[in-house]
Amino acid sequence: MWRSYQEPDDRGLIDDVCDGLRLITEPGPDDPGQTIALAVVGAEAAEGLAAALEDEWALYTPQQAAVTASALFAQIAAAGAALEKLDGCLDVMAERGEITVPDYDGTEEAKRLCTAQSVLGAAGQAVLGAMDPRDCDEAVDILATTPYTRPLPVSTHETFVQLAGLLGDSAKLIPGCRPPAEAVSAARDYEDGCGCRIELTDRDGIVWDFHRSDGTWYFMPLADVTPSGRPLAGKELSMTETCPHPQHLALLVQQTLAAAV
Repeated sequence: MWRSYQEPDDRGLIDDVCDGLRLITEPGPDDPGQTIALAVVGAEAAEGLAAALEDEWALYTPQQAAVTASALFAQIAAAGAALEKLDGCLDVMAERGEITVPDYDGTEEAKRLCTAQSVLGAAGQAVLGAMDPRDCDEAVDILATTPYTRPLPVSTHETFVQLAGLLGDSAKLIPGCRPPAEAVSAARDYEDGCGCRIELTDRDGIVWDFHRSDGTWYFMPLADVTPSGRPLAGKELSMTETCPHPQHLALLVQQTLAAAV
């Protein structure tokens, strides 16, 4: 499933993240530096994912969980196979006469190498043995077919409408679709939205213009200074998704406005 996943908007985020990696993986690594780079990138990605999943808004739907699970299962299987192959790399080095032959009955160095080799091989086998591909496929299929009861926005226009509804009296939707929202291409929707915007009033009575431009959600103050005379400046959200969960977006908007004054 992870190989066929298509991003719901026009961000191209997966390609952006993976392009550097594919410079090595598609032709295949040519030297130990590239091999080690692949290992380090994989470790950073796995640690980053584990940290990301601690956030309650890391994923919105069971279908997103299905894609993530399928990719994780692939990572685990590949890691198990890599550990077994790493075990074999030591044999190749020994055959070239460049390291001591691993041997439990040999010298102290040979015994230590044999221990390391055994751990690598056993870890790889344990990882692969702990996973039943049929069980993994079933779990992914269950997640992929689990009904999701809340429809998410499918365009920036729907995002604006739902966000304004959640923010209540502090938000005023300013329509501006050009052309009609349903006719906006995915690329344009990602870059500049539909033309709508929201005027947000913060706790100090300052009005902010919330809009989408250049693939980013922006806040621009409609005043130069706060009531106390402090200068105001525009803000932007770090999250760039075109159609986020409205409650997640509302939380980010409220946090950004609270920190802006």
